[in-house]
Amino acid sequence: MNALICPLCALPLNENSHGLACSNRHQFDRAKEGYFNLLPVQHKNSLEPGDAKQQLLARRVFLTAGYFFPLVDALKKIIGTDVKGLLDIGCGEGYFTRMLQEHCAHADVYGLDISKAGVRLAAKQNRKGLVYIVASSHSIPLADESIELITRIYAPSKDAELFRVLQPAGKLIIVTPGEQHLIALRQKIYQTIKLHPKPVTPHGFKEVLQDAISFPLTVPAGELTAALLGMTPFAWKLSSELLQSLLKEGVVDSAHFQISVYEKAS
Repeated sequence: MNALICPLCALPLNENSHGLACSNRHQFDRAKEGYFNLLPVQHKNSLEPGDAKQQLLARRVFLTAGYFFPLVDALKKIIGTDVKGLLDIGCGEGYFTRMLQEHCAHADVYGLDISKAGVRLAAKQNRKGLVYIVASSHSIPLADESIELITRIYAPSKDAELFRVLQPAGKLIIVTPGEQHLIALRQKIYQTIKLHPKPVTPHGFKEVLQDAISFPLTVPAGELTAALLGMTPFAWKLSSELLQSLLKEGVVDSAHFQISVYEKAS
């Protein structure tokens, strides 16, 4: 936890019997699940920012069933096992963070999300070397140039903050949905399909790799289809008739992800 800084004054945070504190005596207690809430009230944009607990639980059910493991495998082929410091932005309930921590077994791994519900779920499965924090990706409570690798899977961020916390020549990996991601499902919901925008190189970075991965998704009727729908924005767009039809029939579709790798420019 050496990289953590106070979200109020930016001084280093040191561990004590209750949690973390800086030399200005700003104290942040450790939650019973083991995470730290480093989100000052002035950084909140709502009472409970981030994904709702119901959506996060659906995500956990679907992801732990292994449907997106090909994406995990693709990331592991890009990321070296010798990484010493990793930040996963938008960690949610922690699935990808845990997979990355297993791969980078000797790294200090930080999972960050603005959703307290997500971080609480993630921290319940916490392991040594993995620290979960409730914080904003637009004001990251990590020291300058303290992180070797940042992963950002389906999450927003601020270019200047990514640049600030990343070490010289550090890597940034951004995963976004590809044009064909869940295309069959989207065609059932929308009259006109809007293509996902192509990734834009963050300011201060240079592109080193653009890759894409696609794989079929066959999800059985019932709980797993409900979980897939519940973890996406589609849940709010479905008519009751279409929802019942999908829950009864299941989903046959494809996953498509764009993996963009950037290096901090010198």
